[in-house]
Amino acid sequence: MKKTWKRIIIIGLILLLGGKLAYDLLEENSQPEIISSDIPIGITKGERAPDFVGTTLAGDTIQLSDLRGKTVLINVFASWCGPCQLEAPHLAQVYADLGGEDVEFIGLNLEESPADVAAFRAKFGWDFPMVLNQDGSLTEIYLPLGLPTSWFIDPQGIIQYVHTGPVTHSVPLNVSARQ
Repeated sequence: MKKTWKRIIIIGLILLLGGKLAYDLLEENSQPEIISSDIPIGITKGERAPDFVGTTLAGDTIQLSDLRGKTVLINVFASWCGPCQLEAPHLAQVYADLGGEDVEFIGLNLEESPADVAAFRAKFGWDFPMVLNQDGSLTEIYLPLGLPTSWFIDPQGIIQYVHTGPVTHSVPLNVSARQ
């Protein structure tokens, strides 16, 4: 009987270590892959999101390509925009629920002063980076068709969905449902 228990324990340890090794290998292989240069750069679904460098309201520099490996939402908004104000509380809540290591939101302002952007942030409780765009150069790259416009970018930097109009509870942030 003792030999049977020893065999069961040894087999169990081997299975446990093998499972741990398999898990570690899967984790290593799930790192973001290098983007193929043959995927065109653009602002529509299936294209590589154009890289940009901007200054946040907090004074930090943010570069889109530094966020590879994360799912990114870029939201172009204006503080005076009614639909932007409608979606703002929803985005704040979703970011509070999802934001972190694997998800990042970027608010991209439409040519407003830092004071207007700060007031909007305070009013709606946005905790994610808000990029200033006083000269309009960033919205020359990400051309919104209306306000607000959101780009959903996968961890490899490929745009998976573009949404014009407010994202609210009735228009949820569910990229996979819109593929």
